[in-house]
Formats: sequence, structure tokens, C-alpha cells
Amino acid sequence: MGNIGSRGASNPPPPPPHLDGRGHGVPPPYYHRYPAWPPGPAAPPPVPFPAQVERQRAVSVHAGVNIKGDTLRLERDDDGRRLLAFSFDADAPGSITVYFFAQEDDDSVLKATKENLLQPVTVNFKEGKGQEFKQPSGTGIDLSMFEESELTKVGEDGVFPVAFKVEVDVSSNQDLEREQDAEDSKSLAKFAVFVKKDNTEYGIQVVQQILWVNGTRYVLQEIYGIGNRNTADKNVDEDDSGKECVVCLTEPRDTTVLPCRHMCLCMECAQLVRFQTNKCPICRQPIERLLEIEFDSKPMPHQGDQ
Repeated sequence: MGNIGSRGASNPPPPPPHLDGRGHGVPPPYYHRYPAWPPGPAAPPPVPFPAQVERQRAVSVHAGVNIKGDTLRLERDDDGRRLLAFSFDADAPGSITVYFFAQEDDDSVLKATKENLLQPVTVNFKEGKGQEFKQPSGTGIDLSMFEESELTKVGEDGVFPVAFKVEVDVSSNQDLEREQDAEDSKSLAKFAVFVKKDNTEYGIQVVQQILWVNGTRYVLQEIYGIGNRNTADKNVDEDDSGKECVVCLTEPRDTTVLPCRHMCLCMECAQLVRFQTNKCPICRQPIERLLEIEFDSKPMPHQGDQ
């Protein structure tokens, strides 16, 4: 007995089936695994690109009266009410009218919305510098009658807690009339809110100013640094410091940063600053817009709100 087998050469066994690594999760022999990219700090966010530079021509507009803002205050009356008071200079005679809870209507006329409680009061003044204004006794406001939110915020429909309007008689001053191209009427209104200093005392803060000239309404905004730059002002010495751009220190300032309203740059440096830091060099507040101002002594035609 013996083993039974086939006679002659035997056939080799078939090769194993080829495994495709892509289909079975096994990397093919030519696959090379590169190391993962090492983690690192995230890329900084892109610097916001400010809107295109606006250009405006600045014109000197004289209101005929200068209200000294640092003197704006409330004084106690004998009955405990608060009276509005401040110092001012006037180039011509005129009048001051105080409104509590004032609103400007569609025709730019001021009105008191609570006349049943607080009537507007008007006081006349003469031409002269270093004058003092104070509401007549008995015409003030009793702050205890109102909620704090009514006194410290602008109400609905643009109702301001306090406002006063200064009207100047331009026709009575020939020099002023000649300088301002024979303006027939001029008035300045300041709208303010009460600011609480402590538990009992309040101050005044102006939040908006409106100038009317011959029926044209202008919204005034203070630009910090424009006084030194305006060469049309004869009272400014030509050698006065503070006219140059705060970056290059050579070119004159002609560009204002908004919304902080610092006029501190020349146009070329303003373009560089907005790409590099996009912050005001004075207060470091982010730049939203740049306003280039062209100084000109020629009058600008009235074009509505400015």
C-alpha cells in the first residue's frame, strides 16, 4: 500500500488575489504618509477697510454769539427749582429762550411738549462780551417731579430734556452784517440732557447744536484741532504750533478722523494710518471714516443740512 498521487510534474499553486489598498483600507506600496501640519496661532482677522475719504470745503460761519460751554450750569432757585445759567459773548443784541422737554417740529420750530407744567421763558440781551445769563426766578424746573430716565436721556420723537435758542439781531450790527453777506436772520439752538453728578445734584451736557441762517438749517459738530489749522482766522499766528500733521510733523493738518472728530492728519498720512492700524493717533478709537477739509474763505452755497 502506498500513497496515491498523480504521476509527472505538478502545477504550482495559483497566486493570492491582489488586494487593492484603496478599497480595503490598506495603503498601497507607493503611498507615503506625510506628517500632519503642526498646529499654530490662528491668522489675525483682516483690518476693516474704511470707506472712501470724504472731501468737504470748510467755510467760517459766525453765529454772532459765543456760548462758553464750560460755564453751562444749573443754579438753585429759592424754591428749590433749577435755573439754567451760563456765560456768553454777543456781537449784537438778541434774545435767549429756554425750553424744557423741547422738540423741533418739521418746520424747524422749537416747542415745549409740557407747556402745562413748564412754559418757555425768553430773556433779551445787549451786545457785549462777558455777559451772564440766568433764568428769571420762578421759571426753573423741579427735577423731583420727573423720572431720572426722562431727565438724562433723549425721549421718543426727539424730545430733549432741555434746550435753549439764541436769536441774534443781525440787522442791528452793520459790521456783522457786512462780514456775513447781509444775513437777515440767525439763530443758534443747543439741545442738552441732564447729567447726574451725585444723589442730589445734576449738571448739563449739550448733545446737539443747530444753526439757522436765513432759514437754512445746519447741524453743527465740533472738530478738535480745526482752530489752529484754519489760516483764515486772523487771530491765529502763522508760526503757531499745532498746525502740522501729528505723524509726519511737516504737512498741514487737513484730514479729520471720524467718529472721534480729531483733525490731526494730513491726507497722505491718513491713508497710511488707515492701512496700518486703522486707529486715531490721538485717542486710539477705530476709524470709520476720514474727512478731508479744504479751507476756503469763499462762501459755500446753502445745501440743506450740513
